[in-house]
Amino acid sequence: MDTPDFQQLRLFLQVARSKSFTQAADASSLSVSTVSHRVRSLEKQLGVQLLNRTTRSVSVTEAGEQLIQKITPLLEELQTSLHSVAAATVDAAGTLRLNIPSTASRMVLQPLLQRFLRKYPGINLEVAVDNSLVDIVAQGFDAGIRYDHVLAEDMVVVPVATQLRFVIVATPEYLQGRKLPTHPHDLLEHECVNYRSAQTGSLHRWDFEKAGKQMRVTVKGRLATNDVELMVRGALDGFGFAYVARSSVEQHLQRGELVEVLDDWIAHSALYLYYFNRTNTPKKLRVFIEFLKEEFGT
Repeated sequence: MDTPDFQQLRLFLQVARSKSFTQAADASSLSVSTVSHRVRSLEKQLGVQLLNRTTRSVSVTEAGEQLIQKITPLLEELQTSLHSVAAATVDAAGTLRLNIPSTASRMVLQPLLQRFLRKYPGINLEVAVDNSLVDIVAQGFDAGIRYDHVLAEDMVVVPVATQLRFVIVATPEYLQGRKLPTHPHDLLEHECVNYRSAQTGSLHRWDFEKAGKQMRVTVKGRLATNDVELMVRGALDGFGFAYVARSSVEQHLQRGELVEVLDDWIAHSALYLYYFNRTNTPKKLRVFIEFLKEEFGT
């Protein structure tokens, strides 16, 4: 038996409720003959007569009543589901799933979390804090936040924080008796806390820029991790220099627990929100993007 389609069932219900093929045809913007043909095809597929037809009236058979009782709640639920899916591009509601690094969690999301959720009570927020670069489409995320140098070309990119300060820090105790670095290459003579990508396994090279001159330095050290807090802890425990966002160590710098070096060699970095380029961006994501733009003035 061929499976009846949605339109056949919908047309049958319209005829059964109005007791008229003409009214059902007008409501569906179809011809009477088309409606009649679709209902007869449904009856043929099911092998039962659903409607009694005379030249003057239409009535529902017992089999037709049974079918109405069975399919009405199903079609209503289907209609509700379709409306809910369509509304996702119109209403600021639903669950917004984000994948962000720990730095973005601390610098971007945490300061505005309360304001955003209060402004949009229909939106639920799920945040995966992950320092590795993930496939947000394959893993079901609506968007991610990353630094500019790791973004894929097929993503829509929105600047979030474009003037991020990074610093190279170590403890005064570590620096005691050692030559203070005045050039990036001087770091090769020091212990450093490395950032190792959990995804690729490679060590992150440290970027420098001064007077238009750019360079990258591969440093060495006993500690490597993809966790920023552990990198800061490593620096505080005397395992050399760490290259981290200034916001991660601001309090330690103010208390004199860490000392900054090579500040004139560190260029500003940027964080970007990115999402897959699709025709109908959900409203929940659109309002989040606009909220970030207002907060950060981008």
